[in-house]
Amino acid sequence: MILMLTALLACGSTPKQEPLKTEPVVEKSEVVDEASPVHDPKKVAEALKLADLADGTEDNVAQKCAGCALSMDGDPAHALDVNGTTLHLCASMCKEYFSKDPEGNVVELLD
Repeated sequence: MILMLTALLACGSTPKQEPLKTEPVVEKSEVVDEASPVHDPKKVAEALKLADLADGTEDNVAQKCAGCALSMDGDPAHALDVNGTTLHLCASMCKEYFSKDPEGNVVELLD
């Protein structure tokens, strides 16, 4: 009888261990603020005037590419309006980049 009891205890007496429950690892994603940053309106106006005068004419149309620091001729096909001034950018690549933050990019012309 002792032998049977020992056998029963040995076969099923140990508690079964449950598999460890782990929470799925979720990586934190970077939060991107879609709002455009606010730029000093005086600096924006100064930079737009600089871009406008780069072609020698003050007409609220910048003929030189502001995306290329006014070193290349712009193309009306890639025009972008910034606060009432039309900027002619040289290529769709410049327009795409410049349009992400037009005021911030035009202010960089002052540097």
